[in-house]
Amino acid sequence: MTNKPLSPAIQYLHLVRKRLAAIRKDIPAIIEMAERMARPLLEGGNLFTPDLSPFWHNEFCHRAGGMMGLKAANYVAQSKKDVAYFTVPDSRRWNPKEDKKLQALMKGPAQLFLNGPKEDLAVLGSTRRFAGFTGGVDPNEGLYAMDPFQPLAPLRPLEMIVRGWLAAGEMICACTRAGRMPILWMSVWLEGAMVRNASFTRHDNLHEPWSAPMFHDDRYISPLAPGYACREFLGELERILDVVEGQEKKLAQAGRWMAQAKKEGRKVLTILVGHSYPQILERPEKAEYAVDFGYSVSNLRRAVPPQYGKGDVALHLGYAPVDVEALQRILDRGIRFIHTSPYGRPANLRDHQNLLWLDLPWRPTDATVDIPGYSVRMMPMSSSAQTPTFFAILCEMAQRMGWT
Repeated sequence: MTNKPLSPAIQYLHLVRKRLAAIRKDIPAIIEMAERMARPLLEGGNLFTPDLSPFWHNEFCHRAGGMMGLKAANYVAQSKKDVAYFTVPDSRRWNPKEDKKLQALMKGPAQLFLNGPKEDLAVLGSTRRFAGFTGGVDPNEGLYAMDPFQPLAPLRPLEMIVRGWLAAGEMICACTRAGRMPILWMSVWLEGAMVRNASFTRHDNLHEPWSAPMFHDDRYISPLAPGYACREFLGELERILDVVEGQEKKLAQAGRWMAQAKKEGRKVLTILVGHSYPQILERPEKAEYAVDFGYSVSNLRRAVPPQYGKGDVALHLGYAPVDVEALQRILDRGIRFIHTSPYGRPANLRDHQNLLWLDLPWRPTDATVDIPGYSVRMMPMSSSAQTPTFFAILCEMAQRMGWT
């Protein structure tokens, strides 16, 4: 009796599992780097996220469960206590010797921590100027291809997101072990969040920008053990992947709808509501991608532009509670709609031949890891949950399109 071959989606998700296992082996190194990041901040340094990569500043800044005290991407380091935490573009299409932003950083005083492997900077020869690396995966690893996207379903985007947040979470844990608690954003989807967040902003009428300090002056949080952030975040992500893998038939149907629309000359729209997409795809200008990629719009009344209609497909991995009335209007336009929300499927959302509901149960309001005694959680999950789900569906589409 022969084993049934794995579907394209499950093949991709199995590769994701292997990468998460590799990340778990790297937890001691991530903890060690995070502790080195925390030390200069505890001594009064500033943390900033230079925008060398088109997605990282958006992913890391102004996020529920992220740090409020971050400086702007264009912050100019003032001392050796400042910490630059950043990623770089795909090394196959980027030369660090020619990147003026990187060269300016290397000439400045800040300590440089890269969310990525040393190999991303191989052209430099020496990486001694850098204080730490999260590690990562080769950009060639993944499934399928559609020129110039090699691979079409890569592993690198998820790796950058997950390793990036693990190091940040462990840095927060390291600060608590030193008796300090960074000020974290409360999700604006929570009652009272706007007032709470604004209360930490240092506001005056003398100049802009207005910012929050890095640490609370009046909060004590019990020390979080080394590895706590990694274990909690990875455990939750693996639980979500269990749920996604259990929907193999739905993943296949989504890919089938998308391939059918593409073959018939219809449009396929994808919207991943969050902070990373489409920037993380690093699409070359004017290069045709497998799908139309819309920018993050959570509101279903505006998510699918009017040029999409009968026979088109829209994949919307949402962020907000489901607006059933707005969703029904999308279906009334003859659009095949693939949708999910972390709040779950409403009881009054009826089945429809053009509706495919996916279950993608990351925690509503995004921030994931509990901090006992603190008012909000840390480390948003949306991008880490949406990324493997999207690429798994894309693999199903690619197989049906004959892309190899």
